[in-house]
Amino acid sequence: MTENNNSNADGERPNPTPGDGTDFDAAWAEFAADHADDLNDVERSRNAKRFEKHAQRKEKEALLSVDDLDPSAFAGGARRGPRDFTGSSWLDTDDVMDRYGEPFTPPNPDLGPVNKSKLVFWILLIVGVAGVIGSVFLPGLAAMLGTIFGACVLIGAAGLIVQHKGHSETRENPFDDGARV
Repeated sequence: MTENNNSNADGERPNPTPGDGTDFDAAWAEFAADHADDLNDVERSRNAKRFEKHAQRKEKEALLSVDDLDPSAFAGGARRGPRDFTGSSWLDTDDVMDRYGEPFTPPNPDLGPVNKSKLVFWILLIVGVAGVIGSVFLPGLAAMLGTIFGACVLIGAAGLIVQHKGHSETRENPFDDGARV
């Protein structure tokens, strides 16, 4: 197939093939001897030196030596696997809490006095919403119950909005954004 493109003289074979009796080492030695000057020029060129440095650097980066690893990476270190873990877990909460002083006491927040008018408005709002939802299940009385419980929702929501004072109680200067710690 490549017969038409073969530019070699008849009988000349530039690349010896295995099995035809030629010795590759002898052929390479002959080639190196014939082109010694050219090969020395290539070997001493700046590009060849740069390539050699680059290849050495890449080879050094690619190799991992035993000296690069610390001793804990091998068996026999302090912690060899997940079952050798000696720390505490969330299952040991009681032991951990007992280890660090007095036992845990849950917080007891003091809500202070409850504002009775706010409590009444909250009750009206919750009863009104539940009543409006419940009036759907009584179609004969839906108009009357819907009106009564709707009024409860409006009165409860309006009363809570009017009593809401916002952040004005805690602000002391105009630059206070209301964040508290």
